[in-house]
Amino acid sequence: MAKERPTILSRGERGASLILVLVALATLMPLALILSDLVLMRQRQVNRHQQNVGGQVMVRGALELAMSRLESGRIALGSAQSAEFELEEAPRPVRVRVSRQEDAVLGLDGGVIDPEDAADLDLERLGIDPVRGAVRQYRRLEVYLVEAESPARYPFAAVRLLAVVGRLDEGVVCLGVRYDRGYFP
Repeated sequence: MAKERPTILSRGERGASLILVLVALATLMPLALILSDLVLMRQRQVNRHQQNVGGQVMVRGALELAMSRLESGRIALGSAQSAEFELEEAPRPVRVRVSRQEDAVLGLDGGVIDPEDAADLDLERLGIDPVRGAVRQYRRLEVYLVEAESPARYPFAAVRLLAVVGRLDEGVVCLGVRYDRGYFP
């Protein structure tokens, strides 16, 4: 005959243990659900940030391309003219618009001279300033506005870059950049 194994818990203790386990599960379940929601929310934030950084990199690359085209002469604009091109090979398409703004005049120290004062200057003339005794030389700075936009693609917003680019004798330089994210008209 087979022997009966001794039970670890008696019949009354089994019921109390079962109730204790159910109470512990009921207490810990809301905490586990909250933690899982927080983990999922953080993962969505990370994905969104990666997509925004990707869009920002694409529009920054479009700015670099526009600057190289300005420097090489592939984009040649007169006063108040603009040119547009699109980059289709990127994961998201990027539209780029380059427009020429009013030229600025720079002094030898790199300061921008007011347009009213610049109208009286002879930009070809070099010499010594009789008032300050300093050497004066003026240079014309061509100013371009570059707008690059990667349109919105669900669930991510559009990324837009606005940059001011200047062309001097030495080449093309970026004078300032601003990134915007959102939905644009």
